[in-house]
Amino acid sequence: MLIASIERLKAAPRLVEIVRVMIHFGLHDLVHSVGIHRVLAEAGHALGWDPDPVLAAKPLPERARLALEALGPAFVKLGQVLAARVDLLGPEWIASLDQLHDRAGTLPFAEVEAQLLADLGRPLAECFATFEFEPAAAGSIAQVHRATLPGGERVAVKIRRPGVDAKVEADLTLLEALADWWEAENPLARRYRPVELVRQLRKSLAREVDFAIEARSQMRFAESFRDRDDVVVPLVHAEFTRASLLVMDWVDGIPATDLAAADAAGLDRPQLAARGADMVLQMVLVDGMFHADPHPGNVFFLPGNRIALIDFGMVGWLSRKRREELVDLLVGVATRDAEAMRDVLLSWADGRRVNAERFAEDLGRLLHLYEHASLREMRLGTLLADIAAIMRENHLLLPPDLALLFKALITLEGLGTRLVPRFMLIDHVTPFVKRLAAERWDPKHLAGRFSGATREWGRAARAAPRLLEALARRFTDDGVALRFEVREIEAFGQRMQASLDRLAIGIVTAALIVGSSILVSVVKSEVSTLAWLLGLVGIVIAFGNSAWMLLSMRKNRRSP
Repeated sequence: MLIASIERLKAAPRLVEIVRVMIHFGLHDLVHSVGIHRVLAEAGHALGWDPDPVLAAKPLPERARLALEALGPAFVKLGQVLAARVDLLGPEWIASLDQLHDRAGTLPFAEVEAQLLADLGRPLAECFATFEFEPAAAGSIAQVHRATLPGGERVAVKIRRPGVDAKVEADLTLLEALADWWEAENPLARRYRPVELVRQLRKSLAREVDFAIEARSQMRFAESFRDRDDVVVPLVHAEFTRASLLVMDWVDGIPATDLAAADAAGLDRPQLAARGADMVLQMVLVDGMFHADPHPGNVFFLPGNRIALIDFGMVGWLSRKRREELVDLLVGVATRDAEAMRDVLLSWADGRRVNAERFAEDLGRLLHLYEHASLREMRLGTLLADIAAIMRENHLLLPPDLALLFKALITLEGLGTRLVPRFMLIDHVTPFVKRLAAERWDPKHLAGRFSGATREWGRAARAAPRLLEALARRFTDDGVALRFEVREIEAFGQRMQASLDRLAIGIVTAALIVGSSILVSVVKSEVSTLAWLLGLVGIVIAFGNSAWMLLSMRKNRRSP
């Protein structure tokens, strides 16, 4: 039972509060569907069925969003995590959860003063020339005050609300218990992986509650864009940074939500859209670390058509392998290669079972939609939404990093479309895709991949004796006596390593032959004499390598 898995006295009142809020917003059907009302019955608490009639008339996704906002930071963040899961929820739910705002009343400065002074370690007047006691902005996790440093720099002082970390931890513990119970009791719930979602939520909130983590992310982004004067990442003043305090330069710009103000300031909308797209695509496809929530509230426009980003608590990471898979998917769509698309999507589905016939039909339908469209004519946001719909309809889930990526790119294209109605994000993606595709065949990249594969094989060969010995010991402990001659296995590992070494030399030799042949065949003129000589030397070295390999293989055949 769920009640046995949580601390009754601590969690039950909060559980009652959660369900009452859900009922107040007319979500009693949802409460019944997950069976929470039975839990309250076990706990002996009365359940009042009194939904607000005005709220009950609103659409279900809107009521759910309002309820999450009323429940506090952990539930607001849960809604934001769900808003990124375009593979789980339909468009109407995503559109509603996208409007989640972390609203909260401001706290009097007296309630945060003690914590602020403890973080600073000295009086306020020694740190700031001026400090505004009235908050400039507030959320459920923190509130922001304007201040000025002794050197004259205007800064934003972000102070975590006292006790919010404990409240978030209590709510997360309760959500984990609910997710465990729901997944165990309801077979249909397992397709949504509620336990995994709450685990993702915990990781996301851990980064947002700890401002030291956010500060490190923000400094990494600033480093990535240090050579671009069109992108501004506020400077973090690290000497003040703590888990509950973050001080950064104040961004005095026009919010991306206020396009009328941008027009009045004479800003160039197409240039802003282009720069915003290139900024995010550099994060995603080049740096592999991206702002996972680039909605208009986190974007500001500055004079000179510059763009500033704030709020780096929600960050996504993308490995080179993921970036290459994304390129494969886009190329698969552009070339109408259903098999290539299927392979990528199934690799993202993490081995989950799928109805092959239905999956193939859905991919065929998607390809038919883009049958007469070139890559340049595709709306990337629409394409990604269609792919997510296919995953959702086939009960396949995207990995968390890709879910964040899909959501970030869809949000970005939406922001670009608000600036320029005919904005096409794919126009900006294409150069990055071509660059990544070309890098795959770059000799340095190929050498790096081969070197990595060689190291992996070498590690596997060296680890084989220990693994087999451990396996033998396990069988022996279980009453099955198996004996291995470890020395023979070690010799096998050495032979495997030697083979890998010869393979590496063989590839280098082949490259030398090809490259040297090209050099030798260049136009015979005085200018190309050096190239011709280098080619000749390369061929000699290549034949030397070949002779060494033949002798080495002959020697190995003769050895016992």
